[in-house]
Amino acid sequence: MAESPKGEVAIGFRAGWIRYFRIWLPPAGLVGGAIAITQLITKRPQEGFGLLVAWGPWPLIALVGLGILGTFLNRLSDTVQTTFGSVVESSQESARAHGRTADALQKLAEQGSRQAEETRRLAIYAGRELGAISERMDGQDAVLARIEHMMRGVKKRINGDSDDDRT
Repeated sequence: MAESPKGEVAIGFRAGWIRYFRIWLPPAGLVGGAIAITQLITKRPQEGFGLLVAWGPWPLIALVGLGILGTFLNRLSDTVQTTFGSVVESSQESARAHGRTADALQKLAEQGSRQAEETRRLAIYAGRELGAISERMDGQDAVLARIEHMMRGVKKRINGDSDDDRT
């Protein structure tokens, strides 16, 4: 039992054997029309020339116009396909660039959160140490008060003042 092919089937003038019909169809149509007219003129010249005179130049003008229009539409199709291909390519590149930008912003956010965490830890440490620092400063105030008291005593002794006159 044969397995069915996976994926999409690309059907269009640019895929597979159909593209060869695109190349040969317009010339084949012109050749077929020319053969039909020559057969009509060679087998029944009176009817053929009568038909050509009755139609006038419009069928020939229409065939030339269709040939020109077909060439123009083929070129327009190529241009549109090329344009859409470049639009798709630029959209894909833009999506990749946006992905890289999102990755960079994510890394910056992670760094910012690490810095915020470190700042928070430092604030907690400073808060815990603030009580100990305050106690040390209170202890230094007491030491300074004793030093001041001792210096006043030294000053009084130098000046000859008695301890009874303390203020």
